[in-house]
Amino acid sequence: MKSEPRFRFKVDEMVRIKSGPFQAFTGQVKEVDETTFTLRVVVSIFGRSQPIELGFLDVEKLIFREEE
Repeated sequence: MKSEPRFRFKVDEMVRIKSGPFQAFTGQVKEVDETTFTLRVVVSIFGRSQPIELGFLDVEKLIFREEE
């Protein structure tokens, strides 16, 4: 039985990849599949946009804070 994920991702949100061959890359979420807990994220590799599929646990949200 699959439990409800504690993570919520939205299309166009920026994320950082935490594991795998693209670790430390940042990308933009293009698709969210909550049934399989996967995301399609577009990253820039050598100046080209490349879509990759990642699990919810493989990424973390990037939070931008305004400077005071």
